Amino acid sequence: MKLFYSDASPYSRCVRLVIRHLSITGIDEVMTNPLDNGEDLLENNPLGKIPCLQLNDGSPLFDSEVILRYLDSEYGEGQLFGIREHNWIGESHFSLIKGLLDSAVALRQEQMREEEGKRSPFWTGRFEQALLRGLRHIEQTGLAMSPKLTIQQICLACLLEYLDFRHGELEWRKVTPALAVWLSGFERLPAMQATRTK
Repeated sequence: MKLFYSDASPYSRCVRLVIRHLSITGIDEVMTNPLDNGEDLLENNPLGKIPCLQLNDGSPLFDSEVILRYLDSEYGEGQLFGIREHNWIGESHFSLIKGLLDSAVALRQEQMREEEGKRSPFWTGRFEQALLRGLRHIEQTGLAMSPKLTIQQICLACLLEYLDFRHGELEWRKVTPALAVWLSGFERLPAMQATRTK
């Protein structure tokens, strides 16, 4: 199998972390800049987005949620997502964290527009407030404190470290101190350290 990924992508990092957590072998990780519109990536994902997993038979899987569910189903016996049809609250939490990842990436894209003189204070503020509101909600639910490792925890950790990497000015630790304490322990996991953005 072949995984097209970007080192700076929090979506890619979630997938790479799960690969390591589940000790999956036989996946060639190919660093890819999606903005280059490389032929290999576009042949597998016409949207030109990463991550994208090419299976051994040549079939491509995208987006990150599809890849994560595939890996958990095929190699993790459902240990990360659990039984989908009986955990609607967990599904909702997963959607919230995915939405926060989307907001963090959109905020980064908005920041990059500043060089063009097109950055919008409205959208910047909207993304920042969505992130802080969402993190407060997650802290209140206590989902990070589950003793059993979940896909929500994996994606949350990738989100928080992405915020540190790209949005250091967003002082999320002051707003959600319990999540900051949780991350300080979670980030010690070998899979987290092996996938950290360089």
